[in-house]
Parts: sequence; structure tokens; C-alpha cells
Amino acid sequence: MKTLFAILVLLLPFISAQAVSLSGRSTDETVCDLSPSTSYNLTKNVLFVEAGTRDEAEIYTRIALRFITSRCRDGQVLIMHSDFGDPLDDRFFRDVSAQVCSASKVQREATSTTEAPQSFQIKCPISKLRDAASHLNAIEREKPTEAKIAEGAPTHRPDSGNESQPRKDCKGSLSFGQVVLGMGGKCSD
Repeated sequence: MKTLFAILVLLLPFISAQAVSLSGRSTDETVCDLSPSTSYNLTKNVLFVEAGTRDEAEIYTRIALRFITSRCRDGQVLIMHSDFGDPLDDRFFRDVSAQVCSASKVQREATSTTEAPQSFQIKCPISKLRDAASHLNAIEREKPTEAKIAEGAPTHRPDSGNESQPRKDCKGSLSFGQVVLGMGGKCSD
């Protein structure tokens, strides 16, 4: 019995921690890596959210928490990355880190480049995974994320009006204003 317990204790670090990367790049078991491009990769790899959906930050928070609570472990360093410093990223990164990390341990670092001067990342050691999972379960029971997405999705309307008016045929006809004065104009009937 003691031997079995000793074997489990020795193997536990290898069983409980695993390399986690949302984008599929190589990493080690010390991180829960949602970088680069956290928002993009969450909607690409976990659950799609159309731009302009109502309550977008809350939905992204839920999607990130789904991934983190199912794949990551306490003690791993959570990494989230925003390419363009989007206010949506800022808001949901704060919400996610507040759920899974101690507030005093959250670090925001600029990762600016010439192409993305507002880029940043958030790093923090995960320490409240069980509480985050309980919170996520409670809000999912109240209203599932998929229902929030469906309710908040932007409505699309077909183009209206312009196709009903006949177009004028302007082949080869230029007006005085277009030629001499360089002005735009309407073609003649």
C-alpha cells in the first residue's frame, strides 16, 4: 500500500500537469498558453462568435474559462495575447484573470511591434481553477453560452432599395463639366 502511494506521489506531477497551447504550438507543462491572438484562436478552435454579438466580452470570458478549466491546472502560468490592444480583449482578459488568478499576481506586458503598436499580453499563475469551474458551471446552468451567442447575434438584412431603380446607360457620353472643369457628374438621359 505504501509502495503504491509512493509511486502515485512520484507520478502525480507528470499526470496532473500537461503542456497546454490553444494555438497548437509547442510549449511545456508550466504554462497554459492561450497566445498568440487569443480572441482569434478561441473563436477558431473552441466556439465561433460573430463580430458585433451582444455581450461579446462576457461570451469570450466564458469560452476562455471553458478552455482553461478543462485543460489547465493550478500552478501553470496563464498567457493571453492581444494583437491590436482591442478594448474587448482588455475587458475579457481582465475578467478571465480575475476568475483564475490572484489579482496581485496579474502582469500586463506590452508586446508592441511596428505592425501592432498596441499589442499586449497578460500573464498570471493560475491559483483559483476550482472556483472558476464552479462559477462557469453556475452561469452555464443559468444560460448556456451558445444561447447567449444566438440571442445576441447581429441581424443581417438584405440590401434594400438600390436595385429597384433602373441604371442609366452612360456609354461614351461626357458632360461639359466632366471634360472642361474636371467635375464629376451624371450622364445624360
